[in-house]
Amino acid sequence: MMTSLSPLHAIFSFFCTLIAVFYLFRLIGGRAYLLHFDAENEIGHGLMASGMIVMLAQVSNLSSGLIRWNILLFALAALWWTVRLFARKPLLAFGSRTNRERSTFQSDAIHILMHVGMCYMFLLMNSMAFSMTRPAIYANCVFFVSFAFLTLFYGRAISNDLQAAKIDQLQLGANLAHLLMSGIMGWMFLEMISMTMNMGVL
Repeated sequence: MMTSLSPLHAIFSFFCTLIAVFYLFRLIGGRAYLLHFDAENEIGHGLMASGMIVMLAQVSNLSSGLIRWNILLFALAALWWTVRLFARKPLLAFGSRTNRERSTFQSDAIHILMHVGMCYMFLLMNSMAFSMTRPAIYANCVFFVSFAFLTLFYGRAISNDLQAAKIDQLQLGANLAHLLMSGIMGWMFLEMISMTMNMGVL
């Protein structure tokens, strides 16, 4: 619920733009550079970064239609990744005999968390009254802890990447993008928690 575009919001928006461009590059040229190319993975991350750019904008610049469209978009994305989690392979692979790769439980579960978190955050932006309810406040705390843990997880992954004998630049970039996105999401939920505390709701 960003009522004004602070310097920090602008910096985060810049990072999210870089992340969206990075995953667009991976989507377009991934088959030439990646050992395991998963178009759904690249689209999912690009969608996340693009949605976060919208989320970081001033609320006054966002129409209710745009916010509701993002709620629907990320709800459908979360559903897509949930089905994929149980199918244990990219859903696009069912229509392509050339892609026999199986997806990992961890990666798909993280996508579900990220997209559900995005959908929920847009729900909060759509209704200030809902954001002040007890269930919403408790959910904010759960999401904050989840994204804080995810940020630490990717921080460790980056450390491991840097210690490798040969650094995989694309893998390092992906883990850095994950760290930034999960960190920004955690920060936004922390802002929501701080706002409710300042308003005396907690």
